[in-house]
Amino acid sequence: METTPIVLFELDVAVPAQQFRIEYTLVDKGGLPVVPEFLLRLLKISALMPAEIAKYFGFSAKELSVAMIPFIKNGEIRIRPDGKAELTEIGLRLFSEGHETPIVKRKEERQQTFTFDLLAFSYLGRSLKSVESKRTLELQAATETLTESCRSAVEAFMGQLYDIHRMGHLGGQQQERLPPELYKVAETQKVREGWEILVERAAIDANARQVRFIALEGLRENEAYLRQRTEQLSRQTATENFELVLRLVDMLGDADSYDFLRSGGLDLQAFNATAASAINSDTRIFGSLQLQENWNKVFSLLGKHRKELKRTHQGEPLKLTWLAPASHGLWGKSARHGEICSAFNELSDAKAQRGKGENIFEVKVLIPLSGDRDMQGIKRARSDCSEAKKLLCGFVESEILAPIEAIILEGRLAVVLYHLVIPEISQVPIPFGFVTENENRVDMLARLINSTLEEYVSGNTPRFLGPIEKSKKQ
Repeated sequence: METTPIVLFELDVAVPAQQFRIEYTLVDKGGLPVVPEFLLRLLKISALMPAEIAKYFGFSAKELSVAMIPFIKNGEIRIRPDGKAELTEIGLRLFSEGHETPIVKRKEERQQTFTFDLLAFSYLGRSLKSVESKRTLELQAATETLTESCRSAVEAFMGQLYDIHRMGHLGGQQQERLPPELYKVAETQKVREGWEILVERAAIDANARQVRFIALEGLRENEAYLRQRTEQLSRQTATENFELVLRLVDMLGDADSYDFLRSGGLDLQAFNATAASAINSDTRIFGSLQLQENWNKVFSLLGKHRKELKRTHQGEPLKLTWLAPASHGLWGKSARHGEICSAFNELSDAKAQRGKGENIFEVKVLIPLSGDRDMQGIKRARSDCSEAKKLLCGFVESEILAPIEAIILEGRLAVVLYHLVIPEISQVPIPFGFVTENENRVDMLARLINSTLEEYVSGNTPRFLGPIEKSKKQ
């Protein structure tokens, strides 16, 4: 019996794409109206006198002339010396390829836009899906590909013409019509550059002792795409952090994680079994926060406390902190990250019913930076977390906090996710952790974070850098 694989990470991948305007000429093989068709079919059987044809169709002499003249002008019908009409060689070729009915070829010149990715040059549709790559892992096209993209687009257009036709994208032609022939491509112009956004999900393959992306058809199985995805991921998850995670597990007294953590490394089969048994657990969490089921669980808990505090809270706002991990560069690379940022922004505006209706929460989103002049990191945070930009605070990344993502609601709730990075078995982080509403454990986690932020780093610089919005603009 097959079991549903445990999904650990969801990632939006941006594939470079370009939209092209292509001028082309089709030779459209279409049928004829009923009368001309039967006229040709009749003459294919036998040469006939015009009077016999007129009698067959019930035509007057003028009506017969109107029906026959276009074919005579095209050299498809001729009048023999004996006065009979017959098909010429050109006319007989209309019945080629075994067709019982005549097929007429017409040239049609068109100009349309078509979009192709720049890795495999697969057809993506008429329009460009996205002009920005916000919150994604960006893949890169080779410089030569960019230079020669118009030529490659023509080759792709010619090679995928039938598929484009089946989609109804050749001037609105319907799929059931016979496929057209391409006569020529006159000109190709690059119109716009952008991205095709693919959602990738990585799951445990316990038998292979690996975490693998779930295989899907289309561009995701293309060799060029897979090679570029692997290259970009390796840059984001280059350094193993097993020992750092193990040290944190010890510090936080997380005994349950020893079910699959060993001194020699991660037991992925035991991890898979534990994750499968904890799907409905209130205290364990497996996979990234951006997975819908995990965010639903956390959002429900935050909503519960918000509802209680709205009725009862008085005094200073409670601290609500969301700490980002620093062990890899894939945090927030998902469209759902924007949804989470929006939720924290809404929580920052939540008001109490009692007293003067003051804010319930003091919300901070803590972003690790390489230093106080890490403008690239600041710019990335502002973009990826734009829905919560007023909540962003920077801190100089710390080795002890690097592997964890945490949501701490002062005295009430803690959600902790270790982001385990082991490149040998997974191209993406392996997130797992716990949820607790035990006040003592929540306070211990808050103290760990706060004491680390209160430290000073080289140059006698405070580790906590303050609100990112006040940082010098790049």
